[in-house]
Amino acid sequence: MYLNTLGKNELYQSLAKIMDTTESCIKQYIFKNKDDIIDYHYDDISITSMDLHGFMKYVGCKKIKQIDKVILHHITPRKDITAVYKEGLLTLSDTLTTDTVLAAYLRKLGFTFEFIDNHILMKRNGEIVNISKLNPSNLHVRFGDNCTVNDFNVNAYLFVNEFELHRVRGWLGSPEILKSIASAYGKISIADDYADQCKNYLVSFEVSISKIDLEGFSPEIDNMYKTELLVRFAIMALAYYETRGQIIFPMYNPVIYLKRNYNVSGDDVCRVWELVVRANTVYPKEK
Repeated sequence: MYLNTLGKNELYQSLAKIMDTTESCIKQYIFKNKDDIIDYHYDDISITSMDLHGFMKYVGCKKIKQIDKVILHHITPRKDITAVYKEGLLTLSDTLTTDTVLAAYLRKLGFTFEFIDNHILMKRNGEIVNISKLNPSNLHVRFGDNCTVNDFNVNAYLFVNEFELHRVRGWLGSPEILKSIASAYGKISIADDYADQCKNYLVSFEVSISKIDLEGFSPEIDNMYKTELLVRFAIMALAYYETRGQIIFPMYNPVIYLKRNYNVSGDDVCRVWELVVRANTVYPKEK
């Protein structure tokens, strides 16, 4: 089964197949219960409280079909968005140690990287950089210091939606790792010079459910439990989609973590959106 999160209509179609019911049954349930769903303010902590069995009974579903693939959405600043189809979306370690646009930019500044013993080693002009002697930054975390969780993985959002600017600012303008290096060296131009050549995009891509972890949940949960959570979140999203413009607070948009050694192939990219900043909100606009 396939959970298509590209928009409201796609979600209705996907849920109908996953629940083995009709789109009209799903819509009837959403319109009948949307106010209660929104009033509950579901998030990663409370989503398990949603009455999934009640939903199944209403739409006539006896057994949920397990989701195999889902579309996710990753924020990325790019000089040329066509590179995403060539490079894909890579873990931080592969981004810095392979022939990517970002790695080429950093090489021009004298930075090179190696991935050794599950850590990223940074060199400048051929010399190993002692991060502890630089300005305070999160490079220890990003490069996999002994006290960290080796957070090299690609992160994404479950739904195409507007974003509050303060929540996504770190992913706009230039890659987050450039901001970290710029902060460590006290040289903002490292990030800003790259940002001047970039636009902000939301990249939608397909991924196997076995390659994802959900914010707030153990990476050990099985694919059927993930399916039930994704169905709950889809119900929540549809309630918001059907009341858009009538509410003033944002929908919770789950963060999805790809497995730490998983790279998204360019062939799995299915749509690209340009991100537009207006006031304190960031909007995806189909490119």
